[in-house]
Amino acid sequence: MKVFLSWSGERSRKVAEALKHWLPDVIQEIDPWVSSQDIAKGGRGMDELAHELATTDFGIICVTPENKASTWINFEAGALAKKFEIAHVTPFLIGMKITDLTGPLSKFQATVGGNRQDVRKLIGDLNKASSGRTVSEDRLERSFTRSWPELESALQEAQKVPLPEGVRNLAERSEAEMLEEILLLVRKLEYRGVSLEGEVNQAEAKLSRSRRISEDEFILASFTKIGWRVTKSSWGNTEVSITARHPTDGSAFLSRAFIERLAKSLSRPVVVMNESGDAIFRSSAGLP
Repeated sequence: MKVFLSWSGERSRKVAEALKHWLPDVIQEIDPWVSSQDIAKGGRGMDELAHELATTDFGIICVTPENKASTWINFEAGALAKKFEIAHVTPFLIGMKITDLTGPLSKFQATVGGNRQDVRKLIGDLNKASSGRTVSEDRLERSFTRSWPELESALQEAQKVPLPEGVRNLAERSEAEMLEEILLLVRKLEYRGVSLEGEVNQAEAKLSRSRRISEDEFILASFTKIGWRVTKSSWGNTEVSITARHPTDGSAFLSRAFIERLAKSLSRPVVVMNESGDAIFRSSAGLP
């Protein structure tokens, strides 16, 4: 089974090379290919790369905060996506969370490299995708358990590699970016269900109802991102009232910056209340 390992940058390369040596220890059927080691000196790099992309069975894209927008990474991801079902391509994240992925890479089912359970699922998917003889689950589990510490150590070492001068670590996306992305996603869903054919007033009424539903979903998703649970949201003439609580700690911190960004996204002031109806946070009356 041919597995194509895509990389860009020093940290990504180290992870790709670690996977090349580690994967066959878990599933002997796997034959990984990585350009840093498998293109011979003097070889015709692009020709060999094109050949490997055409003959591979599974693609693993080693993504770091500094290369997630790399033209090369996205080119290879696009080439792999054209060849396979999305299930046969996975971004392998180093120093990132799944929510940090944006753009074309975000459509794939990502694997968090430092998460043992996530990597174990990837191994299971590779085993199922094998065109040859698959490994039994109990044997696969023993092999993975025995080999995991080696990969875990290699991933930790790769993360110690300093970023090139002038490259900013983009691992942590701002709350504002995540709120904006959630709102855009739910509004895309809302517009799909609204037909603008027929009576204009009827279409506008549908859109208005749909928008309210999507914005309630946006509120729910936004609070979930920071560990809070929304039990109710209601829309008045001048503000949005949200009843919310932290599931484990009633005194958990809720930042003013988060509430102000939420109010800006909803285009009206926001008041957050506890389940007793007491206001615990209120955004500024005037929106920026």
